[in-house]
Amino acid sequence: MAKPKLWTKDFIMITIMSLSTFLAFYVLLTALPLYIADEFQAGAEYAGLLVTLFLLAAILIRPFAGKWASQGSKKKILIYSSIAFFVATLLYPFASSLWSLLLLRIVHGITFGMMTTIQGTISTDLIPDSRRGEGLSYFSLGMGAAMVVGPVIGLNLGNIDAYQAAFILCMVISAVSILLSMIVSIPEKARASSNLKENKRFSFNDIMDKKAAPFALTIFLLAFAYSGISSFLSLYAIEIDQVQASSTFFILYAIFMIICRPFTGRWADMYGAKWIVYACILLFGIGMFLLQSSQLGIIIMQAGIIIGMGYGSVVPLLQTQVINSVEKHRSGMAYSLFFNAMDLGMAVGAFVLGMIADSFGYRNIFITGLALIIVGGLEYALLGSRKKTEEATVEARSVS
Repeated sequence: MAKPKLWTKDFIMITIMSLSTFLAFYVLLTALPLYIADEFQAGAEYAGLLVTLFLLAAILIRPFAGKWASQGSKKKILIYSSIAFFVATLLYPFASSLWSLLLLRIVHGITFGMMTTIQGTISTDLIPDSRRGEGLSYFSLGMGAAMVVGPVIGLNLGNIDAYQAAFILCMVISAVSILLSMIVSIPEKARASSNLKENKRFSFNDIMDKKAAPFALTIFLLAFAYSGISSFLSLYAIEIDQVQASSTFFILYAIFMIICRPFTGRWADMYGAKWIVYACILLFGIGMFLLQSSQLGIIIMQAGIIIGMGYGSVVPLLQTQVINSVEKHRSGMAYSLFFNAMDLGMAVGAFVLGMIADSFGYRNIFITGLALIIVGGLEYALLGSRKKTEEATVEARSVS
């Protein structure tokens, strides 16, 4: 029996939209700290506030965006949020003070939260149920590629004071998303499911689902652990005189993440995600152990390869399990829960691990990260032994 088609024109377009959204996010993420230092003589605390306010706004809006995606027209929400994201990007050159820029980051974070939620929800509608793990692995590569390319562009433009060029580039990227949002088609069956009658009042059920919560907790714990790498590895590398090795770490991480994700997603669809997730968490733990155990550049680079295969692959697998654990018409809530669990893990982790670094040194960040990975793996193992969540939900989906 032939596999249902994955690479439709609509799936390609929504994947390009995701790439565009995250590319604009990462360009601004790296360019804005340099921009406020040059233009407003602002210090590191304000650079951190730019990120915190943006992510907090995105986290707060996502549950509402998920509910709207489940009840309203996904096409309209996609178009309107794309336009709002573009307008927010358009305003950066006109933010004449630090406080107006911070306010703009809140507005932009709201549009980003809506965009990422609705794009993910639509991608789920476009991916065949039998290829969901593979499809989401490919879809998430847009975010992964932007994570690598965006900072390179932002830093290079910021280092030559080409901030206006960075803003214009993000405007162009955002304009492409508007065009694609008007062209992409949502399957009729997906539209029908989104119009199911539900309680119009917002409730806790629109934020959390007890079947998805354990998977979200695993994501939170692993993202908490990874935040120590993304936020502090470069500073640790300066301390131990391994700056080049830390740069190579992220390049190798990205390369092996991109190589492995399609395979792990396909294997999860064929054999079930549980054992693939176990292997990825184990690899993540091995990589974190290497980081805390040695100051050699070659070991740091090897850790980049292993963590790229482990953490880089496990994120879309857990994303798939969050989505598969809920009813299909609640996929908007599931996407909101997934992104919020990951963003909260990164935000809380950077704050808490920063305090650990100040008190006990950078190496203890990675020791703490290893402990969090072990806790996350145990939590996931207890979840997996409790009941066969995947099989039950896949069967329910096939009936629908």
